[in-house]
Amino acid sequence: MITVEEAFEKFRQRLELSQTESDNAKKRHMEVRECIRASFDIDRDFLTGSYARHTKTKPLKDVDIFFVLGEKEKHWRDKPPHEVLDAFEACLAKKYGKSAVDPGRRCVTVEFEKNTKDEEGKVLSIDTVPAFELQDCYEIPDRDLGKWIKSDPEIHAEQSTAKNKELGGKWVPLVKMIKRWNRSTDKPIKPGFLIEVMAQGLVDAPFTTYPSEVRRFFAAALDGLSQDWPDPAGYGPPVSDQMSPELIKKAVEILRNAEKKAALAVHFEKQGKQGEALAIWREIMGRYFPTS
Repeated sequence: MITVEEAFEKFRQRLELSQTESDNAKKRHMEVRECIRASFDIDRDFLTGSYARHTKTKPLKDVDIFFVLGEKEKHWRDKPPHEVLDAFEACLAKKYGKSAVDPGRRCVTVEFEKNTKDEEGKVLSIDTVPAFELQDCYEIPDRDLGKWIKSDPEIHAEQSTAKNKELGGKWVPLVKMIKRWNRSTDKPIKPGFLIEVMAQGLVDAPFTTYPSEVRRFFAAALDGLSQDWPDPAGYGPPVSDQMSPELIKKAVEILRNAEKKAALAVHFEKQGKQGEALAIWREIMGRYFPTS
């Protein structure tokens, strides 16, 4: 039987992208980029979000692409932000079909595997984000707020890299584990980026072990969810603005339950009951967590 420590290392490896997934992601995002480039004046486009920061979990959903609009597209900036999103939606729908394209708050999503039950090795969706470049950051459309908001995904990436280095390369795997837990419990913390932002503030050196740090995050997040978590780049609205009082209450309940189970798993491990500890961790973390 494997130990808890060995199981978490195996869990870490399982959350890494396979070569098949990496190749499929590249094929998909290059195809989407070509579609948008063919219909819009694009200065440049680049991958952003958790995929670019290496904190994306399996299955691959919402791979983000930033499209920096060129001079010929400046007229969109003087219109309501939903109009450029609608234009992106119409462009993508011509290629992928209307049923495969979903308008989002700040992006338009192409869903490749909308009804699949076999998620392994596939890219399920890609998010396209129109943007204008300013002197010090970018502006992107926000459908819900009805205005253009400032953002800088490149700063987010720099901060993620720095935090991961500070914690000896273990911060990124930890974030992926917590995101995997979040997905396996019907995403009580929204959006997934909020987990990264919270982990920036709640996870400090020295890093101990993955099970200990996961449990510590659960405990710290119980209070952390009641806080506002601003955009790390200092531009956009709070990353936590989706967490209504009702959602916070629900998330706290789920976190408290997870923390109690994690404490029990640690207790069993200390007693040498590896099997019982592994079974509980599997219950907490979901189907990717190994028990053998």
